[in-house]
Amino acid sequence: MQSIQQGFMLGLGLSFESTVEWATDVGYEFVEVLLDGPYARERMKNLETKRHILDQTGVGVVIHLPFAADIGSPFTPVRQGAIEECRRGMDLAATLGADRVVFHPSSDAWSAGWEAADCLPFIHESVGELIDAAHERDLTPCLENIISGYYDVHAFPELLDRFPRAQMTFDTSHALLAGMDEPAMAAFIKRHAERIGHLHLVDTRGEDDEHLPVGMGSIAFETILDGIRRANWHGTATHEVGTENKATIALSKRNLDSLQGAL
Repeated sequence: MQSIQQGFMLGLGLSFESTVEWATDVGYEFVEVLLDGPYARERMKNLETKRHILDQTGVGVVIHLPFAADIGSPFTPVRQGAIEECRRGMDLAATLGADRVVFHPSSDAWSAGWEAADCLPFIHESVGELIDAAHERDLTPCLENIISGYYDVHAFPELLDRFPRAQMTFDTSHALLAGMDEPAMAAFIKRHAERIGHLHLVDTRGEDDEHLPVGMGSIAFETILDGIRRANWHGTATHEVGTENKATIALSKRNLDSLQGAL
């Protein structure tokens, strides 16, 4: 089973240059850069050098737009600023040679003061604008299922129907924590394979979004991988491991490779 191109989340305290070079040593095919913290757009320097390193090593790049930028805010200046930040993040993605961007179709509005009916139009308007912005830059917009709120995995088909030019980032931990078990994940992937453009492979012990390596939590990835195989799905998958420890990041890939080899 060779349908999955594997990458990992590059962020926290990892150096861009040395980590991209390390990725080639362990067989990772791309890095996913979260534009927040050390890699926030305005803190990113020497983009031409970074693009050169990616081109030289053959390592691809996916860009995760900052999820703390509230594109569904009911406050117009906040919402407009978040959209503008995401647009500029897409410019950065194009400069680095990315072909897809990930973002959350959500709102952080105060739940006691704003109903879903209030905020959904804001989310839909912003998502539509960002989908257009992505296509203008030859980027594939990959909207991610979140744990709870407006568009968890159960509500996501409605979003895909609403926005036919968008793809989905399917996050395994977010799906589990939203109440979807592994057979249901496999069925979901098979049913929506043509609309899933990216995966986040994240393990958890089931109580929190722990960002564990594959095989270190309770998720039965062999069931999910069998669903991917049956769907004949091909695409990119990020090991979203919440650590700077490269040995742990490499472990996630080794565990997935072992599971794929057994299918």
